[in-house]
Amino acid sequence: MKLNKKFLLLCYTLTLCAIVWYPANTVKRIEFPAEKPVEMKFRVRLYDPYDPMRGRYVRLQAFPDRVETSDKTSRFPWRSKEKIFAVLQRGKDGFAQVLRLEENIENLKKGEFAVRVSSCWYQRGYGREKGKNFYTFSLPFKQYFVNEFKAPLLEEELRKRSAKNKNMILTVCFFKDGLYAVSSLTYP
Repeated sequence: MKLNKKFLLLCYTLTLCAIVWYPANTVKRIEFPAEKPVEMKFRVRLYDPYDPMRGRYVRLQAFPDRVETSDKTSRFPWRSKEKIFAVLQRGKDGFAQVLRLEENIENLKKGEFAVRVSSCWYQRGYGREKGKNFYTFSLPFKQYFVNEFKAPLLEEELRKRSAKNKNMILTVCFFKDGLYAVSSLTYP
């Protein structure tokens, strides 16, 4: 074998190892955490889009999806590549509370967790909320994939609850190293 082919074989082997290492390491950190994760609940509204290519899943809109601020103008100019994090804390009832939005997550206190949000925009209150300012955002829990056999039951429950305008509860486990994993979708 020529030196050129040996070098290419080495590069391919290292690339393959890196491709396999990342997901395996992530699964290991979630399945065997160093510390017990903290579970937080989110109220979610969901709907069932029809998509034959992706299989059975429901789209989620997680709450709380906004936080009140004292800023008079937006301190997060909207750019698609900008990283903005919602700082969360578990409330007494087990549901997540959004404390603030941050660009840097290095200053988290004990009991606080951060999750990257998307579609963050500044909004002035109107009506009963006149004089207040808010940041509205989307949490990253947007899809929940379901087993093919459990999907019809979830879709039926979805129809019943959406007719009554009721929410479901999404449980998410937050780990100390910044990872999170969705554990269940239930109804109260």
